[in-house]
Amino acid sequence: MSTEGAQRKQEADYTQQCDELIPTAQQLAKDGKVQEGVDKLLVLEKQARNASDLASTSRLLIAIIDLYHSAHDSAQVNAYLQILSKKHGQLRQAVQKMVERAMEIVQTSEGKDKLDLIETLRDISEGKIYLEVPRARVTRILSQLKEQSGDINAASELMQELQVETFGSMERREKVDFILEQMRLLKEQEDFEKMAIVAKRINLKWLADEEHEDLKLRYYALMVLYSLWSDKYLDVAKHYRAVYDSPSISSNPALAAACLRNIVYFLVLAPYDNEQNDLLHRTYKDDRLREITLLYDLVKVFIDAELVVWNNIQGLYGEALRQTKVFGPQGTAGVEGDIEEDAKHVKGDKRWQVLHDRIVEHNIRVVAGYYTRVTLARLSTFLSLPTPETELFLSRLVTSKTVYAKIDRPAGIVTFVKPKSGDEVLNEWSSDVGKLMGLVEKSCHLIAKEHAVHAALRAQQQKA
Repeated sequence: MSTEGAQRKQEADYTQQCDELIPTAQQLAKDGKVQEGVDKLLVLEKQARNASDLASTSRLLIAIIDLYHSAHDSAQVNAYLQILSKKHGQLRQAVQKMVERAMEIVQTSEGKDKLDLIETLRDISEGKIYLEVPRARVTRILSQLKEQSGDINAASELMQELQVETFGSMERREKVDFILEQMRLLKEQEDFEKMAIVAKRINLKWLADEEHEDLKLRYYALMVLYSLWSDKYLDVAKHYRAVYDSPSISSNPALAAACLRNIVYFLVLAPYDNEQNDLLHRTYKDDRLREITLLYDLVKVFIDAELVVWNNIQGLYGEALRQTKVFGPQGTAGVEGDIEEDAKHVKGDKRWQVLHDRIVEHNIRVVAGYYTRVTLARLSTFLSLPTPETELFLSRLVTSKTVYAKIDRPAGIVTFVKPKSGDEVLNEWSSDVGKLMGLVEKSCHLIAKEHAVHAALRAQQQKA
């Protein structure tokens, strides 16, 4: 019967024979007669295997491997791992036990012996579902060796071939740990697009449990770097928000403040939309933010519906912000309070320019809220920009549907009131007519009431 077959019923118990023969074989090995001891064990192994004695077969397989390992004969260890795993009718649980013992030997081996043993284990476990977990673990060890030797591409390639999310016998925590290692290696290769695809294999709801916080922090550290690479500032802020809400971070004032700073920095850099606005308001209400006056005032600039002068922003916040790792003029490595360094991507000068753009966009939204029509020259004065740049910023916001605007270029007038469609006009007319008829009906009722009152008064006077 194949090792893939169903478990068979045990026909005999060779425990006593194992108890007697294994010590004898070990003594023969000490006397230099390793092969003789192995031959004796092989005879009993065949009998135990044919009788489906799992416990005895497992003990004998491990004993054979241990004899050669004790004799420092790594070639024979590898050979007998192959031979014993392919024996006719071999019990899969026995092979699992033998492979587990070989995994222990891997941990204590070094150099070429270690590599040969790893390749042997990968070979005998290939295509066997019941050995998928040991294969994944030994592949990870091989990947680490490749990385230590400087071959990041080979290390990553080995890890990417493991589809651990499909392994039914692997615990979820270990699966996530493997996926995070795959992401880390892709980050080392700077293959961020593939890293984002691999990241989708992790269930974020599972990471939300407090007991998995260490994995959660590793995950968001990598996702912060991906979002920085792709200039997705809102995603960066959301990732830091998830880190900020972690118990170990929120309970540490220094780490919490560092995370909060990053949340604010990247929220004000993110393009305006409903999600960004909501997160900005929730951050603004955070009690910890009030303790950091600079950040609190910076957020208030974007919360209040008031025009902001860029030169004032530079004067009030420029010096402090330009010293941070986010807005540093040389694009210094990392993000202040970051979980992991970001040394090669978005530069501080670019972020500073993006902040200026967000201030301009904020001012356009404020003007759109107060004005129905304004000249382009006047709008340019509000924004402290040349007319062509004002048109460019306005066009961007119109394209993103943040504001509605229409420019009459010959007249130099910007209109912020959206023209009403026919249905909207009819709905308003219908509503107005309904209100008018209600007023008429109420007026008629009050007039009739007055007539009735006066008629009653006249009737009382006539009787008197």
